[in-house]
Amino acid sequence: MAAAPGHPDLVAFHHDGRTARATITRLSRAGVDGGDIELLGPIEVVTAGRYGDRQTDKGASLALGWLVLRGLLVGMVPGAVFGAVLLAATAGTSASVLWAGAGGGAFFGAAVGALAGLLQAPTMASSWERTFSPLVPGAVAVGVRCADARAARRAERVLRVSGAHTIRQVPDLDGLPEGPLDPADLDPIPRPDG
Repeated sequence: MAAAPGHPDLVAFHHDGRTARATITRLSRAGVDGGDIELLGPIEVVTAGRYGDRQTDKGASLALGWLVLRGLLVGMVPGAVFGAVLLAATAGTSASVLWAGAGGGAFFGAAVGALAGLLQAPTMASSWERTFSPLVPGAVAVGVRCADARAARRAERVLRVSGAHTIRQVPDLDGLPEGPLDPADLDPIPRPDG
């Protein structure tokens, strides 16, 4: 997907793959879509066969499992209270009514909490860095596609506080040449006046 006219894409240069992966994680947590983040230059898949794939799957599953569990626990108590109060208000205040309302409310609250927990999942699994790695050792470039000015501002804010040593803009990430990139060949980001 090409950048909109007037909204160039960004390229951040890092000294090594570790800092590039930290930047990718920060971009993802800031709400930048995973499809808009790209490792530039030659990359390789570095899973160690089935074992590496299992480790990646396990990391993603544990992250999602923790979010669901936390949502269940957080939603259960308010749901139980709400269910008990609602059923008591409509059917009386006997012990069986309160228990039934609390049980139904807890079930409903747990379901809502689990859904809310899943909605907090980042756009990119934290174990992504186990799967892809730069093929050439040394500096690593991370590209961010910016569809509009708001996305560009958000990505630039994250890149400025990340481990990137140089940030440049390009008209379109797809128009970059194959192979390693040199920051000197790309336009610097203009500073706003005032």
